[in-house]
Amino acid sequence: MKRAVLLTMLVALFALTAGAFAQDDEEMMMECDASGSFLLYTSESEDDANAMVAAFNEVCPDVEVEIFRSGSGEVVARLQAEMEAGEIQAEMIWFADIDFFSQLAEDDLLLSYLPETAETAGVDEALNYNENRYHEVRLIFNVVAYNTTLVDEAPTFWTDLLNEEYAGMVGMPSALYSGAAFNQVGTLVNDETFGWEFYESLNENEIVVGQGNGGIADGLASGEFAMVQVVDFMVRDRAAQGSPVAHIWPEEGAVLIPTPIGILNSVEGTDKEAATKAFMDFLYTAPAQELFVEQGYIPVAEGAPLPEGTPRIADLQIITVDVDYIGENREEIRATFSETFGVEGPTK
Repeated sequence: MKRAVLLTMLVALFALTAGAFAQDDEEMMMECDASGSFLLYTSESEDDANAMVAAFNEVCPDVEVEIFRSGSGEVVARLQAEMEAGEIQAEMIWFADIDFFSQLAEDDLLLSYLPETAETAGVDEALNYNENRYHEVRLIFNVVAYNTTLVDEAPTFWTDLLNEEYAGMVGMPSALYSGAAFNQVGTLVNDETFGWEFYESLNENEIVVGQGNGGIADGLASGEFAMVQVVDFMVRDRAAQGSPVAHIWPEEGAVLIPTPIGILNSVEGTDKEAATKAFMDFLYTAPAQELFVEQGYIPVAEGAPLPEGTPRIADLQIITVDVDYIGENREEIRATFSETFGVEGPTK
C-alpha cells in the first residue's frame, strides 16, 4: 500500500465525525454460529484486547481466542522467525506495522475478506487495504502528552519535547519495540521539518527511551516524565482514571498510526476460517465500535460518536505515515535509531 492511499484515507475520515451511526444498533448486530479456536498475535493493549474478546464471546460463545501479545517489533520478529521455519502459528494478526502487512500480502499470506458488517457500519473502502487483505477497525494517533502537575504551560509542537527545562524528564517508546513509534520515526526522519537531527536533539536533551507506549503512559501518570510522545488513547484512558495527564494535537500534525488486522490464509478451508471471520465481523458491530470509544479509540463506523474531548478529525492537522520510505529503508531506520539512542530491539 502506497502513501497516496493513506492520504486518500484522510478524505474518508472527514465523514466519520458527524451524525449518528449509519445504521441502528440492531442492524449492526450479528448472528454467530462459529465454533473452534484461533491464535491472535497482537500489539494491542492486553486489557483492551481481553475486553474485546470477552465482548466477542458474548456473541460467539463457542469460539476461543488465544492471544500472544507484545510490541509490534517483537510480534514481527516472531512472525519472521516462524516464516523462516516454514509455518506461521498465528491465524490472525493485529499490530501497528502496515509495511509488514504489505509484505505479507505480496507474499500471498493474507486472506482477502470484506466483512458485511463493515459495509453495514458505513466504513469507507479506503480503510480496507490491499484488496481487503487487512483493515482498520479503529484509529489512533501519536501525540504529545504532559503531566499537568509538572508542566505549567501546555506544549504546542513536537519540538516542545526538546525543552531543556525538562531534560531527562521526557520519554518516548522505542521504535525497535513499538510499531507506532517506528512508524513515526520512519516518517519524521524523511520530513525536512524534522530529519534525524530532531532525534539527535532529543538524545542530547536526555530523552528516556522506554519500551512500549503503555510504560511511557504509566511513567507520565506517575510523574516520572513531564512530557512524552505516546499514542493518544492511552492518555485519555489514564486521565479518565484520575491521573494528572493531558495531551495536545501538535500543530505540525498528529501522526496517524495504521494498526490493521488481517487473517492468515492458512485458515482457508479449515474450521478456523469461520472463527476468524466471525471475530473480524464482530469488530465492526455497534457493541465493538462502542467499546472502542469507551477504551478511548476513535471508531471507524460512519457517524459514530467520538471519545469525550476528541475534536472532529476534519479539524486536525494530520501527518500520514510515509509507507514508501519505511518500506525501502526499514533496516536502516532501525539501525540508526539503535545507534542514536544506544538501545537494542528484538531479533528474529
